[in-house]
Amino acid sequence: MPRALITLLLCIALVGTNGMILSPVLTDIAGQFGVSASVAGRAIAAYGLGTMFTALWLGRSLDNFGITRALRYALVVAGLAEVGSAFSNGWLMLVGAQFFAGMGAGIALPAIYSITGAISPKGLESRYMARVLLGWSVSLVAAVPLGAAISDIVGWRVMLGLAGSLCIALVPLVFTLPAITMPARTTPKMARFRPLFLPGGAALYAICLLFMISFYGIYAYLGDYVRQAFTLGSTAAGLIALIYGLGFGLAAFSAPLIDKLGRQTALRLVLLFGALLLTSLSLPSAFALLLPLVFLWGWVNHFILNMIVVGLNALAPANRGAVMGLYSGTTYLGASIGAVLLGLLYESYGFIGPTLAAASLHLLALLLTLIRKP
Repeated sequence: MPRALITLLLCIALVGTNGMILSPVLTDIAGQFGVSASVAGRAIAAYGLGTMFTALWLGRSLDNFGITRALRYALVVAGLAEVGSAFSNGWLMLVGAQFFAGMGAGIALPAIYSITGAISPKGLESRYMARVLLGWSVSLVAAVPLGAAISDIVGWRVMLGLAGSLCIALVPLVFTLPAITMPARTTPKMARFRPLFLPGGAALYAICLLFMISFYGIYAYLGDYVRQAFTLGSTAAGLIALIYGLGFGLAAFSAPLIDKLGRQTALRLVLLFGALLLTSLSLPSAFALLLPLVFLWGWVNHFILNMIVVGLNALAPANRGAVMGLYSGTTYLGASIGAVLLGLLYESYGFIGPTLAAASLHLLALLLTLIRKP
């Protein structure tokens, strides 16, 4: 794998860890601050709002500012905010710190995806993106479970401080990325919401929003559900992330299937399969029975995310910063909505509430692919 892709993979892994690490320890945070899991989960929603804010506000400026330089600044902001989260003296302070961590992610993620698109050889975009997306698997397979285990031993505060410090430590490696020359524009800088009006753009962003509400709404409370339903600790909750990450990562080896089936057909199939999986997540009576379903959920989600990102990168090659900035904004708007609304369903109806809602969102996304070509 080229060194540049390894660097981008590591960036995704660390930024992804920051966004995923709270779920396995949400029960501990809620207990320490004396609130419910759904209230503590508002920190996850705040992270999403922070990401959405900077992705929409600054995403279209990345092309002019320099996407590699933006990535360096973003890692510093995200890292310092995670360190600040470690010193939170209440859930409101944690919410504020996570908002700033999300702001860093809102710059980093569109920059990473834009750099990947810029360095991918023609015809190999899906394969290059699949390799970078492995960073999410590294996060889920290694970093999040390790963080959960560290939290079991020394507490969630030390774990968050360590995650933030590693994020900052990655900055020197970003200096080794190649200089990116964006294609010359024949039009002025793209307006913030202009990607929505490009051919296929509205459908892709709508599918992205529905998918992210579904994913983050389930992931945010899956750790607490596992701990409560099966009487387990944060290490076991971290194992859920590991199994999900294995499924997500191993799906990369099946990426050529997308080219064989065609992006639309493949997207419809995995959205349908994902809906079926989501409806079954609350059914297993033993922790071991849940793990294969989580593995398949990760496998399916890799395909959905790959096809969304590759499709968006192709919308406007000279304005990838704007396109991917709106993508990150859409993603974390979905994360915030999912954490809040599906959290309310979780509190009222147990885990079956958010799983059925998430499955319905998948089916709605599938309907969109039938009505309008993404």
